[in-house]
Amino acid sequence: MSNRIVNVMVIIGALMLLSCSVPVIGAEERDGTKGRRMPDYLSGDEARSAALYRDVLPTVVTIFTERKVIQKEGQVPQGSLGSGVIVSAENHVLTAAHVVQGADVIRVKTSDGKQRQAKLLFSEVSADIALLQFVTIEPERPYANMGDSDQLAVGQRAFAIGSPYGLENSFSVGYISGFHEFNRLYDGTIKAEFIQTDAAINTGNSGGPIFNSRSEVIGIASSIITQSGGFQGLGLVVAINTAKQLMALEDRVWMGIEGIFLIREVIATIMNHDLEGGLLIERVAKGSPADKAGLRGGSFSGRLMDREFLLGGDLIIQFNTHEICHMECLLEAKKNLSGLDKIPVTYLREGIEMTTVIDVSQSRKNYLKK
Repeated sequence: MSNRIVNVMVIIGALMLLSCSVPVIGAEERDGTKGRRMPDYLSGDEARSAALYRDVLPTVVTIFTERKVIQKEGQVPQGSLGSGVIVSAENHVLTAAHVVQGADVIRVKTSDGKQRQAKLLFSEVSADIALLQFVTIEPERPYANMGDSDQLAVGQRAFAIGSPYGLENSFSVGYISGFHEFNRLYDGTIKAEFIQTDAAINTGNSGGPIFNSRSEVIGIASSIITQSGGFQGLGLVVAINTAKQLMALEDRVWMGIEGIFLIREVIATIMNHDLEGGLLIERVAKGSPADKAGLRGGSFSGRLMDREFLLGGDLIIQFNTHEICHMECLLEAKKNLSGLDKIPVTYLREGIEMTTVIDVSQSRKNYLKK
């Protein structure tokens, strides 16, 4: 899981919106259920909370990722962790996009201590939602039911499970404090909603589920608003209805590319080519359609437009018949790709113009269909 800051948003003065992720540094394994039984004397809210935790815990996973990062000595491996929740009999796992962003290897660990390889099916970075799946399907594996986040009220209980600071399967209880949209549209059509909660969410909770009192997933932990760097009662959770809309999107064009649009002057400076514009690939998700098509990301760090970037990757100059002449061209190209399963791409690699075809047919599906 990434330990980077997620899309900083200025919401309240100088408050910072931080990703709830944590690097793996010999984190001690903790499981509060081992060898424990629910005491007979519990009643009321205590009994209901303990029963909910016991019932949903088998659906919650800890996510371990490995990726290569660029440092002075070159590319070095880095491990990190986050949280997630199994939401189908096909072992689909919902998590936060920043948990698996740039990952070369993804493993999920269930509450029984077993680890499994997982693959990335799609990621919507702007909405901070990603969908994974076990590489080897286990149909008998328990999964959580997804609720209806439109049927929630400020003041009702919210139950969070995740791995804050590597303390796996940690449980916290709070209330729904509010709802926010931030006027954002994802994938051009879906308006994302965020739930505010005071249930404790810390570094390592990212991607973990938030449940209602009916043991239904109502959101995916995304970020916190903080001055101290730790939890201060202001957690933001991607509403489950936003995640479900993204999962059901059959007109999805997910290629697995992270990149930055370059204008003519920058391309001329760093590549000595006269082009109106292009999409410089920084990273390609392992196993993604772009990866299978042979596209490459950057291999060394550099500074452009007052930002650090990965340089040395392929520069896409054309999707299908649409040239990447400026940002509007890029957006128009994406809109016109919505009906294609196979997308021809023209790109530059080390100054040589090349072509490939990206097959997005496997990601263009409704994952909610049984």
